[in-house]
Amino acid sequence: MRKTVLGLSAGASALASFFFFVACGTSGSGFGDPNGQNGDGGKPGELGSSDGAATDVIPPPIGNVSGKVTAPEGTIPISDALVYLTKTPPAPIPSTTYCDKCVELSSYAFTYSKPDGTFDLPVYAEGEQYMVTQKGQFRRVRKVSAGAGTLRAVPEDNRLPGKNDEAAGDTIPRMLVMPYAWDKVDRSLNKLGITDFESLQGFNDGPTASRIQKDPAELAKYHVVFFPCAGSVNNDPTSSGNQPYCSVGYMADKTVGSALKQYVQGGGKLYFTDFSYEYVRQNWPGFITWSGETSVVGSACGKGQSNGPAKFDDKGLDAWMQSIGEGTATLQGSYTSILRVNPMSSLDENGNTFTQTPKVWVSQLYSSSARPATVSFQDKCGRVLFSTYHTEAAGAGTLLAQEKALMHVLLEVSACVGVRPTPPR
Repeated sequence: MRKTVLGLSAGASALASFFFFVACGTSGSGFGDPNGQNGDGGKPGELGSSDGAATDVIPPPIGNVSGKVTAPEGTIPISDALVYLTKTPPAPIPSTTYCDKCVELSSYAFTYSKPDGTFDLPVYAEGEQYMVTQKGQFRRVRKVSAGAGTLRAVPEDNRLPGKNDEAAGDTIPRMLVMPYAWDKVDRSLNKLGITDFESLQGFNDGPTASRIQKDPAELAKYHVVFFPCAGSVNNDPTSSGNQPYCSVGYMADKTVGSALKQYVQGGGKLYFTDFSYEYVRQNWPGFITWSGETSVVGSACGKGQSNGPAKFDDKGLDAWMQSIGEGTATLQGSYTSILRVNPMSSLDENGNTFTQTPKVWVSQLYSSSARPATVSFQDKCGRVLFSTYHTEAAGAGTLLAQEKALMHVLLEVSACVGVRPTPPR
């Protein structure tokens, strides 16, 4: 890992820093590692140190670092990323599924990036430190030499990693894209600058996909698994016994359902789109009610594509989309429609029962109503995410607004579960 000297904003030429992707203080943040070991303790800027933190009196910072967190492709700002300084490198992020609970940080030298990706990080000590930017399992770490005054970070060092390189301080979640027929999620990931993931392709990889879906140990090798829109269209259902309008991409196997639930409850994240909705409906029944659904598998498939104006229900997502000029975006390629989301009895990260209603991130506006289009819910340590529309509705190289929204929502649902720490005032 290279060392960076943070420069004065008043014209210093050696500017640098490092950052890695996350939305809250996680159990792998470095302030509290998965084994319960907190940082290095007793250093300036850390709780319990001799600089006044032990009595809850926070000394004034000697300076600050300003910068901007961007996506792996280098231009899209990342909001609500955790940025912090620590004297010791953060603990490695587990390479398999784990319960990523939010923890209290043992340092107050931390902040979160704004909707436009910018941040101001207080500095409490001079000398070599590690600067970390993290959102979920996306993380970049660089050794820096911090000092007094207003410091500026080098933009390239603020770019979040698109592949794993632990020796360099770069970590991203291990991701798997299941075979698809229509929604090319792998193209979206590439356009976002993410290149380190596994993708199973069509018929040839079908047996592998089937085996992985049934095996909790295989699923646990990945932090995120995508089930893009898959299946086939039946253009004339009335001629074949009033069958549904599609043959959905769904394995009606109890072994699959059990494995997927075990994976999510252990901390995995599942992302489904469009015709793959039956995975959610059958294995997490009741959370979402789809338009047209009956007891028949595939009954909620739409007769054709629906496009419509987007309404960003989540305040953080809305502020971010506004900041990147996509506040009036149109959702493209919806082939299913959600009528409503419903309150359901659930398990939290500690195994306690609570009632939750799936979070609506994005809605699609119709002539007389707005219907949920991207929703997520928690199942113990993990989360399930569903979108009615294709992530990548066209093959063009330009990023669609909904692909950018995917980046934001994916990072948010990959964040730690529980209550995140709040920076001191």
